[in-house]
Amino acid sequence: MSALNDQQSLMLDRIIKRSKAFGPILVKHIKSHAITWALLVSLYGVVHANYRLAMNQTPSLPYTLFLICLNDTVETGGLIAFKWHNGDPYPEGYTFTKRLLASPGDIVTKKGRDFVVGDRTLVGKNIGLSLKKLFPNDELWEGKNTLQLNKYFVAGDHEYSLDSRYNLLGLVDKKDVIGRAYPIF
Repeated sequence: MSALNDQQSLMLDRIIKRSKAFGPILVKHIKSHAITWALLVSLYGVVHANYRLAMNQTPSLPYTLFLICLNDTVETGGLIAFKWHNGDPYPEGYTFTKRLLASPGDIVTKKGRDFVVGDRTLVGKNIGLSLKKLFPNDELWEGKNTLQLNKYFVAGDHEYSLDSRYNLLGLVDKKDVIGRAYPIF
């Protein structure tokens, strides 16, 4: 048992000796590169305050990586990033990216499980890719609906996209919108 304690003591002494030798090297590095480090930290702060990266983990859109411009307005047809607040199957606050098809004041027509937005018809599915039953969006009535203030109808390009056609996501509230998404690849 004492041999183990001696080894631990020698190891601790070695760590202390190395950290004492590293200290002056670190101080010298900081002094000679302080301006560079200050600029890098400032640049990171500016970029992080205005941009984020997001990954698409499903085939809902044909892109994998997005640059999100925080608080940037999105026009109809553009890509919108928003936070998920609807529980399983995604964690709270998960970033979603979808195509914005209708904004407040736009008309969305519900025909059973299907939705017509502009000249685009979105066919509602009974079962999703996760093999779970999907229920149509119950925020919208059968027939023509005018979207309320601060509500958005979003959809993916893939026929099985989890989007505003379904109760699980529903309409996206303006308070959950992060900003505009730009595909990188």
